[in-house]
This record gives sequence, C-alpha cells and structure tokens, in this order.
Amino acid sequence: MEEASEEKKGGGGGNKEGTDLLGPPTFSELPNGRLKCVETGHEMVVKDKDSYAHSKRCRLGLIDFALSHSKPPLNMFKQDPLSRSKLICKLTGDTVNKSEEHIWKHINGKRFLNKLEQKEMEKELNDETMCEEGEKKPKKVKNKKKKKKEKEKAVEEIISEVRDSAENESESEELEFWIPPVGDRWDFDDGGDRWGSGSESDESDDENEPEAVVEERKKESKELSTRAKRMTIEIGPSSFASRKKKSRKNTSS
Repeated sequence: MEEASEEKKGGGGGNKEGTDLLGPPTFSELPNGRLKCVETGHEMVVKDKDSYAHSKRCRLGLIDFALSHSKPPLNMFKQDPLSRSKLICKLTGDTVNKSEEHIWKHINGKRFLNKLEQKEMEKELNDETMCEEGEKKPKKVKNKKKKKKEKEKAVEEIISEVRDSAENESESEELEFWIPPVGDRWDFDDGGDRWGSGSESDESDDENEPEAVVEERKKESKELSTRAKRMTIEIGPSSFASRKKKSRKNTSS
C-alpha cells in the first residue's frame, strides 16, 4: 500500500502531458544586462528566466506567436472570435481551450487523427488525378501537332503534284508546237523582190507554155471583149436617159 501511494505521488508530481508542447521560449540579451523574450517581448532579470518560461503568461504568449506565424501544430487552429481564451480547429471545427495541454489532447484524439487521415487520402487522390491529367494533356497536344504536320505534308504533296503536272503540260505543248529550223521557211521565200518576182514568174510561165495554148487564150480574150461591146450596143444610152427624165418629173411634181 505504501509503494502504491508513493507511485501515485510520483506520477502526480510529474509534468502533465503537453505542457511543453511548443518548447521553451527564446531570449535575447539587452545592453543593460536584462533579458527579453522574443515571442512575447517581456523583459526580465536573468534570475527570473526559468520561472517566466513556465509561467502562464509566457505559455499563452507562445501560443499566440505560433498562431500568428502559422507554426505547427497551431497552423491547424484559428482564434475563436467569440472568446479570447479559445481556439477553433480548422480540420474538425471543434473549439479548444487555449492551453498546450488541451491542444495536445485534441491533436492526439481519434476524431482529429481520422479527419487528418481522410484529408491526406483526398490530397493524394487529387495529386494522382492531377498527374494523370498532366500526362494526358501533353499526349493530346502531341497528337494535335502530328495531325497538323500530316495535313501540311498532304497540302505540300498536292501543291507539288499540281506544279509537276503543269510543268509537264507546258513541256508537251512546247513539243507539239512545231518551229521551223533556223534559215528555212515553209513557203521557201528567200526574201527577194516580191513585186518584180511575180511579173517575171508570169512571163516565164507564158514562155514555157506551148504556142497553141497561148493562141487559145488570145481568142478567148477577143471573144469576151466582143460580147461586152454587144451588150453595150443592145442596152444603148436611151434607157439611161429615159430613167433620168422620169426621176426629174417625179421630183418636179
């Protein structure tokens, strides 16, 4: 019984869980020999350093400092607008007393740990989906680029085929169109005097023809001249005069 009571006394005399959750404060030495707490701004004598570090004022100052600078584990909490002495858990929405012991109990409770695990799982799933989408998007972009390149190649091939066909047609037309060689003419014209050459050729043709043919041509020309004279005699000038008189009478009337 005595041993059990001693153990209880020893356990009760020990520090509570979470009392030093945020660790000891930091101090800076002033020129006058005093110390200043960096987190709270409180000044003290060197001999009061340890007592102040475990005081309620210092511990609340450490909580406020960690809360304002989002230091873990206070980054999971926010100040309760209705009470200065309470905090609200961002993960569970529960209100917690502003003390290291209550904060420690809350972050080690089942409700907080389960919510934290769920949040981590959701984050992992979101990261995986983002990675998958990020991997798929470049593939789509690559496929689009490939399609564009294929279309461009097809257009270039069509243009080249059209150009080749046009060149082949122009070459075939040039081959079909006959050009006489240099120095030759199709009418065998040597560029001489065209007026004189015609009369000379006629004379040469008459000289080459036989005399019987020449005499026949002369007879035909004489007959044509005699016929023309007969026609003029038959018609006579009287018909022309009568026509003129009639036209004058018509105009006078």
